[in-house]
Parts: sequence; structure tokens; C-alpha cells
Amino acid sequence: MDRVRLGLIGAGGMANGVHYPSLAEMPDVEMVALCDLIPHKLAKTADRFGIQKRYTDYRAMLDAEQVDAVYVLMPPHQLFEPVIDAIERTKHVFIEKPPAITSDQTRQMAAAAERAGVKTMVAFNRRFIPLIT
Repeated sequence: MDRVRLGLIGAGGMANGVHYPSLAEMPDVEMVALCDLIPHKLAKTADRFGIQKRYTDYRAMLDAEQVDAVYVLMPPHQLFEPVIDAIERTKHVFIEKPPAITSDQTRQMAAAAERAGVKTMVAFNRRFIPLIT
């Protein structure tokens, strides 16, 4: 695999301020498609990062696009369903902290990822800073 093909869910502050700018600098990453419920945020973010495929329904994006992994950058109370859907479609998944609103949801996501044989990651923003590690 020369490039990791990503489907992106969420066009909010963390996506635009931290994650997508970093992804855009990686030569081995292709930001294939973006989904957000709010059309103007979707358009602005997709334009900024040159993402042609745009969706307001993440299921439609996952059905239509051939992606290796999915970034789900949404508030914790909205994460569970898109994460489970992506995992069940055997997509690797990246999310921000906290991973869910209950420990049971977190355990369900972990179990689903193990069953599907996919990698998942919950970003802890300072975990990999040399000063801390």
C-alpha cells in the first residue's frame, strides 16, 4: 500500500485546527472523502483540504468510497454509531478522547474491533510529546 486512503467524519474545530492539517502534510495519506451534517462546514473544510468527495451522511460515504481507515472527529455522545459502523465494514478507526460516554460503549467498540480484526486508536493529545514520554 503506497498511501492510506482516509474517510473523514467531522468538520469541526479539532478536525480543522489539528488533525486535517497534519494529515494534509503526510505524503502517504490521501484524504478521500469528508462527511459533515452542516453543509457550509463541509464545503469550507473540503475546499481547504482539496477533498472532492463530500457527504452529509457517513453511511453513504462508507458505502460509496473505498477507504482503508476512518477518522471520526465528533463529540463523544455522537461517536458510537459511526465508529461501530466503520468497524463492522472492516475499516480501521481513529477517534479523539474521550472514546465514548460510557465504559460499556468503549468496551463494545473494542470488542467489535477485535472481532473485525481492525486497528483502532483513541488520540490522547500529549501522549507522544517527547517531554512527556
